[in-house]
Amino acid sequence: MNDSENPKLEAVRQLPLHRHLGVTDLTAGEGRSELWLTVGEASTNPAGVLHGGVLYMLCDVASYTALLSVLDHAREAATHDIHVSVMAPATPGERVRFCGRVVQQGKRLVFTEAEARAGDRLLATARVTKTVFTPRGG
Repeated sequence: MNDSENPKLEAVRQLPLHRHLGVTDLTAGEGRSELWLTVGEASTNPAGVLHGGVLYMLCDVASYTALLSVLDHAREAATHDIHVSVMAPATPGERVRFCGRVVQQGKRLVFTEAEARAGDRLLATARVTKTVFTPRGG
C-alpha cells in the first residue's frame, strides 16, 4: 500500500496537534518513516530551545508511523515503553528530521527505534516498544 493510501497514516498527518506544531513531510514505507519539524514558537520551552516533550512525542510518532507501514490494517498499536536520550538542543528556525524504524516485530510486541537530527547533529535517540492489538469492534 502506498503511504498516501494508508488512512491511519493520513490521520497522523492531520492530527491537530501535529499540524499546530508544524510537522511536515511525513512519509512511511517498508518499516521506516520520516517527518520534519521546523522549531518555532509552538515547540520551544521557556529556555528557547525545542521542548523535550515535543522531542519525545515526535520520536514516538516516528516509531508509530514506521510500524504503520508494515502493520496489518485491522490491527493497532500503543506505546508500551519509551526511552529517549537527549544529546543536544535545537533552536528556533532549525529544521529537525525525525526518522523511525521497526527493529523487530512479534505478534504482540514491536521494537522500534527513532532518532532526531538537525543537519548532521544528533539531537536524540529513542527505543520504543509498541503493544499491538485488535481494536474493539475491529
